[in-house]
This record gives sequence, structure tokens and C-alpha cells, in this order.
Amino acid sequence: MGCSWTHVLAIEVCPMDRGGSRRKRHKSVANVDIISNLPDVIKDKILCCLPIKEAVRTCLLSRKWRYTWASMTELTFREDDFDVGIEEGESNNFIYFIIMVLSLHNGPILKFELNARRVHLLSPGGHIHRWMLMLSRNGVKDIQIRTKIWRNYKIPSSFFSCEELEYACLQGCIFQLPPLFTGFKRIHTLHFIDFCAAENNIGELVASCPNLEKLILSRLLSFADISIHSTKLKILRVDGMFKHLSLVTPHVSSAAISLQVNTGYVPRAGCNFNLSQFIGSLLDIENISLLGHAFECAAHGILPGKLPRLLNRLTEITLEIDLGNLKEANAAHCLFQVAPNLQRIELQLIYRGYGTPTSDFWDSIDHQAGLFNNLETVVLNNFAGSSAESGFLKLLLEDAPVLRIAQIKDNNKLDKESLKRLLKMRRASKDAEVILL
Repeated sequence: MGCSWTHVLAIEVCPMDRGGSRRKRHKSVANVDIISNLPDVIKDKILCCLPIKEAVRTCLLSRKWRYTWASMTELTFREDDFDVGIEEGESNNFIYFIIMVLSLHNGPILKFELNARRVHLLSPGGHIHRWMLMLSRNGVKDIQIRTKIWRNYKIPSSFFSCEELEYACLQGCIFQLPPLFTGFKRIHTLHFIDFCAAENNIGELVASCPNLEKLILSRLLSFADISIHSTKLKILRVDGMFKHLSLVTPHVSSAAISLQVNTGYVPRAGCNFNLSQFIGSLLDIENISLLGHAFECAAHGILPGKLPRLLNRLTEITLEIDLGNLKEANAAHCLFQVAPNLQRIELQLIYRGYGTPTSDFWDSIDHQAGLFNNLETVVLNNFAGSSAESGFLKLLLEDAPVLRIAQIKDNNKLDKESLKRLLKMRRASKDAEVILL
């Protein structure tokens, strides 16, 4: 197609003359292609906002656009954007398209994103290994590989040669560092999803990334001891099954640890998270979440009154906890004690059915200790009205002078009499509102 999309632009102007008659004037701007004359960096931004199939089709617009797509700095390939049928020939369309784009590409590729469903794309000797080698030689800064394949492919070794890498998100991979890996000096964010790690590869990787600020490990499976020590990390998310987790991250401001326990593969007795060490290393923490079995396992390694310092910046705590379990109750109490500026608490209440029970632990806490002096909001999910849960709520309402909202979700477990007792509990704050959901 030889004509441009801005080939003809007509503007109609209809002013009134002094005599009140209408005059029409037509101003025609012909053969002026405004879009095509934009700077290359602007055209690149436009193309990067389009689905890549549409970006390639801009070669039909005009001669000036014929090869513009071939220098795009960001390439995103999504298999769902292609009509992939049952026939083998149709299933290869996606692969052929990627090969065509990469073979004709001219210039740096700063971002590469692949969303794939096919096993053979990522298998040993598959296309991803050749593509990753090409990326490592093109100064790539952002790599994202997402797949529904469950821990089924090994990260290509050439990935670890991407010296300019700043951001990486890999899903469904088996993770193992090559012996000569020297680290990513520029990377600031690492995100691994549905992956399996051998030995302490994660800890070694973090140690070799001096500017890493954000680490997200989602649905991790590891039978090794994981030890992560970093003075640069600001945001930390760890979710999965592991044998042992050791964290020393003094400047993390936001942390979320979620331990999943599968007794068929990872015995509960073998799971160990040293919470005391982790809390003891923190200097700048602002919000912390301990979910799944993380708080349960951490409770075995925390000693009441032994946390080394106050966490003056800590304002939000989220826990999944059995308030009737003595060890977990003690651990939670320790956290509340070292957070004098705590403003928000959210608890996912559960009943584990084992461990040393306690019914009066929260009733025995000194109400004059000022445990919740700055607390403004509390959310109790799955509230069943047990003596331990009611004792904690009573302590909180009586010991929080600036509390504004106490939100209780009971999932229809409480009868009318129990609800009435909750609403009649004495409150230290005249502004405190108890909301039952």
C-alpha cells in the first residue's frame, strides 16, 4: 500500500462575514505524513504499545514504515495472540513468527517477553536456548519468560551472560547457577515463579547482585538450606516449600514470607524459619507478613523477650496464626512488643489442632503495657469466637486508645448472643467502631 494514513487532511472553516452570510473555506494539507516524520524514538514507543503482530504489519503503511518494526527495542511474544490449532503446522506459526522477527531484527533488544505454553520451546536444545544466546549479545535489560509449564525447563546458561540485565521474571524453571557465573551487576529486580532451586543457588545469586532491591520468589520448591544475606534489598517476597530459610536483610522495608507444607514431601519437623534472626537483622522494616505455615514454623525458633531492638518504622503486621497455640501466641506477642508505632494488624485466624493450647494467654497480658498505643485498624478474618480469639480482641479493644476500626469477619460462625457480647466489649477509644462482616 503506497498511501499514508495521514495522506489527506481537510479542515473546514465556516466564519460569518459582516453581512451575516456564510462563507466556506477548505484548507487542504496534502502529502504531509505527520506520523511517519516523527523521531525514531517516538515511533519505537508507538510500536512497542501495539501487539507485535500489529507492529509488524505497519510495514504495509508506507515505504518509511517498511522496516521500522525491525528496530523495535521491546519485543513481546504471547502465544495466546496466535490462532494455535491442533494441527502441527498451525502450532508452529508462533515459533516461525518469533524466528522471523529475531532474524530480521536490527539493533538492540532492551526488553524480551515470552508467554508460551509449548514444552518444546523451552526444552533442552529448544528454541529458547538459541534466542537467549542472541539476547545476551544484544544488551538486553529486561527478560520475562512466563509459561504454564510446571518446573519443567532449565534456565539456559546464556541467561547468566546478560551483563546489562536490570529486570528478570522467569516462570516454570529449574534454577542452577553455572560454575563461572560472576553476577548481575546492574539488576534491581528478580522474580521467579513456580521454580525449583538446587542447593543454595538463590542465596549465591542474591550475593552476586550488588544492586538488587526487589526479590520475589513465588511458589518455590527447594529441599536445600536457603540463606539470603543482602544489605541492598528493599522488598522481599518468599512463598513456597523449603527445608530451611535464613534471612539477613537489614534494609528491607516490606517483607512477606509464606511457607507451604506438604507432609508427603517436606516433613513439618524439617521446616525451619529463623524468625528471631530475621527480625534481629531488620533496621528499616515498615510492613511484614507471615502467612501459610511460616508463622507456625517460625514460632519454634523465637524466644519471648529476646528480640534485640525496637522496630520503630514497623506500622503494619499481617499474620496467619492460631491464637490458641501457646508458642504462636508468644511469638505474636513478641512482635507486637517491638513495634511501638504499629498502626494496622491483620490476622488470618486458623485452628491447627496441635501444639500446646492456651485459653487465657491474652487475658494475662498487662493492659497497662501500652502494647497497642498507636493502633488504628485491626482486621480479624475467620473469627470463630474461641476463648483465645475473644481474649485477644478484648485486650486489643481495651488497650488501643486511638483505634478507629475493628473489622471482624466471622463467616457466619457466630450466633446472635456471641455477636452481642462482641459489640458490648469495653473500648479504650471513643472513636472505635466494631464492624461485623
